[in-house]
Amino acid sequence: MRKRESEEFSDVKRELQKVISSGKGRIGSKEVLKALRESENRVKAVIYASNCPEWIKDEFKEIAKKENNNIIFYEYPANSLELGLTCRKPHSIASLCIIDTGESEILRLLSYSVQSKETKNAGD
Repeated sequence: MRKRESEEFSDVKRELQKVISSGKGRIGSKEVLKALRESENRVKAVIYASNCPEWIKDEFKEIAKKENNNIIFYEYPANSLELGLTCRKPHSIASLCIIDTGESEILRLLSYSVQSKETKNAGD
């Protein structure tokens, strides 16, 4: 990982831990799918591990499209075990969603990260 990416990863990791301790979210692909379908849960972001199965990611995005939600989708640059450890869980986590950020600035970080990746990919 380059230094810039490493700093970004550390920032996201720190802010994700703040969400877990002070915000509201759902952990696990089934829970994320439920939250995306329920109108009372206003999902702000979906974070999935780098080894999350493609069909799950596709299903998340398909539901978000149908619901016309402006949701940030972020691929966590580590595997599901690392994502689980970041969330202070003793098991792997393929995905999670954020409903309330609590004291975290994670949405700002994620939107910046997603925009910079899109800009970089457009230039390739």
